[in-house]
Amino acid sequence: MVVKKRDPVCQSEEKRVAATEKQICLNPAYELLNQIRSDSSHRSKLEQQAEVSKKMVKLTSHDLMSPINAITGYLDLMKYSLDAGVDPDKLSHYRMQIKNGITDLSAIVQQLKELAHVEEEEELTLPCEIEVNWVVRQICEIMEGAAMAKEHDMIGTFSPTPAFVNADIGQLKRIVYNLIDNAIKYTPRGGRIHVMVKTLNNDVMVIVNDSGIGIPVDKQIEIFKPFSKLGKKGTEEEPSSGLGLYICSHFARMMSGRISVESEVGSGSSFSLILPGV
Repeated sequence: MVVKKRDPVCQSEEKRVAATEKQICLNPAYELLNQIRSDSSHRSKLEQQAEVSKKMVKLTSHDLMSPINAITGYLDLMKYSLDAGVDPDKLSHYRMQIKNGITDLSAIVQQLKELAHVEEEEELTLPCEIEVNWVVRQICEIMEGAAMAKEHDMIGTFSPTPAFVNADIGQLKRIVYNLIDNAIKYTPRGGRIHVMVKTLNNDVMVIVNDSGIGIPVDKQIEIFKPFSKLGKKGTEEEPSSGLGLYICSHFARMMSGRISVESEVGSGSSFSLILPGV
């Protein structure tokens, strides 16, 4: 084996370059520049967090007051009914409306908590092998009552063969719940909702089609951003925090997937969750 000796000129040049780099790194101006860059990056992050916090406070005060005011109003009506003579039917109606208001409050608080975790990247993803047909079928059965309440015709179509993905089951369920809930919410009474599971190449797709109000093309990117003001309420004034699709798109990315939308105003929407199959 022949060992080649290194050229003394090359060795000398390497030492010179190394010495120069060391001098640059030790230069006070260089250190100051690095400090400025670090401070600027830190300040930028703090400014972004402050902006998110500001928007969260604004959103919280706005969204929480609506159900709080509704609950207060129905409590006053209950007191009036009790003073005027108890009407069991009215009291039952008021009780249900108060319960709905509390449910709305809980949903808003939960989504704000999740948003905080999303912004701070604190989510703990627990992926496992999941059969998507089973998950979607289960959620369709749970959401059937909400669809029937608005007289929607909701049908499910599932892949003829098992469709497995590696995903966090809680996050997957949350995405499917949200897509179906939005379809119900933003489709006028008596509409049609079609939930499908398909396999395409190596991907698994969950598609939710509706005959709802649709979304303008130039606004279809905005709906995946936090604090979007689009579609704030459903066709029958159903409340929304405006955070659902942002959280869902984040969950999809965490599972190496994505969410897309195709929509036309007045002709409905089609949301697709695409995940890599296993």
